[in-house]
Amino acid sequence: MSTISTVRRLRRIFVGSNHNPAAKTPEPTITSLHTTNSTTQGIVNFLKRSSIHPEFRRRISNYETGIYRLVKAQHFSGIHEVIEHQKTYPDIRNEFFVCGLILLYGKAKMYDHARKLFDEMPKLNCSRSVFSFNALLESCIKSERYDEIGKLFRELPEKLSIVLNLMSYNLAMKALCKAGSVDSAVHLMDEIEKHGIKPNTVTCNTLLTALYESGRLTEAENLWNMMEKKTIDHDLRSYNIRLRGLLKANEVSNGIQLFEEIVNKGFKPSKFTYNALIKTYVDEGNLEQANMWYEKMEQNDCLPDAVTYRMLIPLACETKEFDFALHLCMKAIDAEVLIYRNIMQRVVDGLVEQSKIENAKELVKLVMSSKRFLYELSLPLHN
Repeated sequence: MSTISTVRRLRRIFVGSNHNPAAKTPEPTITSLHTTNSTTQGIVNFLKRSSIHPEFRRRISNYETGIYRLVKAQHFSGIHEVIEHQKTYPDIRNEFFVCGLILLYGKAKMYDHARKLFDEMPKLNCSRSVFSFNALLESCIKSERYDEIGKLFRELPEKLSIVLNLMSYNLAMKALCKAGSVDSAVHLMDEIEKHGIKPNTVTCNTLLTALYESGRLTEAENLWNMMEKKTIDHDLRSYNIRLRGLLKANEVSNGIQLFEEIVNKGFKPSKFTYNALIKTYVDEGNLEQANMWYEKMEQNDCLPDAVTYRMLIPLACETKEFDFALHLCMKAIDAEVLIYRNIMQRVVDGLVEQSKIENAKELVKLVMSSKRFLYELSLPLHN
């Protein structure tokens, strides 16, 4: 979403509530999590021990690094242990604190636990409103349990007397689109307005993405025009979505015109803008045009990313432009942008094929000396 996420909203509320300037015990830091807890149980113990401090509890971001590491280790029982431990504190009666815990379950793809916590809120003397309902919806989406969204959205609000807001509809529409139910998302768009809620840029961007990606160009263009009529702002993401859609439909000239419109509207094209145009010419095997957009990208102070280099370097190799491929590799190394080993090795092999042995050696040396590239390249024999 291009608007402030649910997590960020909750963070602001946590920071602004129940502040106790008299707290003397220093708050645990994320640095100490990284340096002193190498085991999964160590992370669990750290989070539980740190929860004693009210200041730690009020920032849900303090939990996120540890939860992320537990997810990577697939230590889901530890995640449950940490969140269950939070019930021992009075904050559990604060709806926004519980929303944060529900979202942590979502990040761990533990939707069933998130739903159980939501259902337990009355027993915990915690009220439920559209805020916690939206947190549950988002947790459901992050858990990729799209099959649950329809039932949640249609049954719970009426049962619990929750009045849905625009975020509720935006989340439901996002889930429907991710599930491939684009027609249902279109229908939901109509329903929003029937309830007197005006769609916003997030609503339209969600639907624009689904329509363009599914090749429904006419409907997407109609929605674009509808946004203008209803004074719903197009942001840079809207333009990038439309640009990718036009280019995917092989409307290249219209896509280039749209790029000019982006600039004329006062937006600064992003890496997503340039990468969409570069990809068009990479797919055609047209290195000259792809390089032209790459140069525009750099001229306009937009830093190429891994996607840019991973598109251009293989094309340079395919067209035997190994000097250009080397240039791109050097730029990537300098920017600490990770490039796959097989791509780098292809450049080394190509340089050797063209008897540019010293250049090949230089590239091998640079990769081996870089802390970002955790692999080695081989220098093939040249006859």
